[in-house]
Amino acid sequence: MSLKHVLLMVLKKQSATGYGINKWFDGPLGYFWDTSHQRVYRALAKLDEDGWVRFEVVPQQGKPDKKVYQITELGEQALDQWMRKPLPLPKVNESFLVKLFAADTRYLQPLMDEAKQRLIKHKELLAAYRQVESQYFADPELTPEFRMMYLTLRRGILFEESSVQWAEEALAVLTDLHEHNNKTT
Repeated sequence: MSLKHVLLMVLKKQSATGYGINKWFDGPLGYFWDTSHQRVYRALAKLDEDGWVRFEVVPQQGKPDKKVYQITELGEQALDQWMRKPLPLPKVNESFLVKLFAADTRYLQPLMDEAKQRLIKHKELLAAYRQVESQYFADPELTPEFRMMYLTLRRGILFEESSVQWAEEALAVLTDLHEHNNKTT
């Protein structure tokens, strides 16, 4: 998957400015897709060049003109083709796991500190996801579109629950190793 497909999905839902699209990444999309504002604007320029989106310049009083983007028929076709194609499973590249894999007892304290920080972050994200769940997905009669959106949130909740569980386990093991190491040195 690439950023261009994410942008096409946003523009399929509604026309938007680059600023408006970036708000999606600061909100709901940011939970499962990381990008920068600069990359969004570069990708929009490329999508426009490829004919997958077009924009209308809207003059503004006392501000720079804004570009309002919308998906084109060609963009809809590209999105349709992408939606029908199966995707490979994502590869895991997690630096903390590399640290654990390569560590020896000299690094127990910094690893414990990092595990604590990760545990805090995962608990915070889990709480945020549960807040979104109670606020937007409490109605059992969700539309099909909202039910599919809810699946993305459920993935996030389950991921964070397992991450909290794993971080607690890792912290317990590291703490045990640290205490054992201090007794033997």
